[in-house]
Amino acid sequence: MSRRLLIVLLFTTFCLFSKVSAQLFGEQPEFESKWVFGGGLGLGFSNTGSNILISPQIGYMLNPRWELGTRLTYNYFSYKDQFVKFSTHNYGGGLYTSYDIFHGLFAHVENEWLSYEIVYQNLERERALVHSFFVGGGYRQYFSAKGYASFMILYNLNETIDSPYQNPMFRIGFGFGL
Repeated sequence: MSRRLLIVLLFTTFCLFSKVSAQLFGEQPEFESKWVFGGGLGLGFSNTGSNILISPQIGYMLNPRWELGTRLTYNYFSYKDQFVKFSTHNYGGGLYTSYDIFHGLFAHVENEWLSYEIVYQNLERERALVHSFFVGGGYRQYFSAKGYASFMILYNLNETIDSPYQNPMFRIGFGFGL
């Protein structure tokens, strides 16, 4: 519970800092580009393992508030306890859309297919195609008319015992327009 409280406090502080900086230094610029290139990074660590996600993306701005795009996914996953230790590499891609609700706050929906290696207790492995459907939102801080950094919190509505992601999932990303 204390980890979730810390994350909520950090997110709130980030949003408040962004609002104060916008008041001190002016409003955020209008994003000028139709094509957006960038990507995200997701990190998860615990006593029993780690989950690292790297995801380059390309998007198109349908209008100044609505982005539609595709992204590739590479995921490194490791697990360890007193009896078992393993790591695996997963890869895939999917489609996403995000909509700017108010001054950098946005909603995000994503559909992903991932080639996922399931590791059983006897350490036998089997590769499967896993479908994830993410919903959530986040905050974009524009640092120019052609670039931004974003922070997202996503929930996998298709989470199962074999899912490579645990809810909630946090992502930090960047976008650059051309």
